[in-house]
Amino acid sequence: AYELNVGFVPIRKKGKLPFTTVEETYELEYGSATVEIHTDAVKPGDRVLLIDDLIATGGTMMAGMRLLERLGATVIEGAAIVDLPELSGSARLRAAGLSVHTLVSFEGH
Repeated sequence: AYELNVGFVPIRKKGKLPFTTVEETYELEYGSATVEIHTDAVKPGDRVLLIDDLIATGGTMMAGMRLLERLGATVIEGAAIVDLPELSGSARLRAAGLSVHTLVSFEGH
């Protein structure tokens, strides 16, 4: 974000951000988790690239997308360093209409 001179908006696990937030709970392979974002992090009409380190079930990125859309932003693409395609997260994100790009895919074995 710094090199591109664009904003950076953190979406964090519940309780990690100061100030007023909105939250979204999502399902994991082994339970559920909640992420949140500051209510003033984006403006309606903002176009956002959603980046995560890893896509497993896709739950974190889907929750992030829902949070951003609730605040009026448009998520134009998703990106991650690692995809675990056997867990179907990237397929789930694409089925939800999100273009997803990853650097590496690891098949489980």
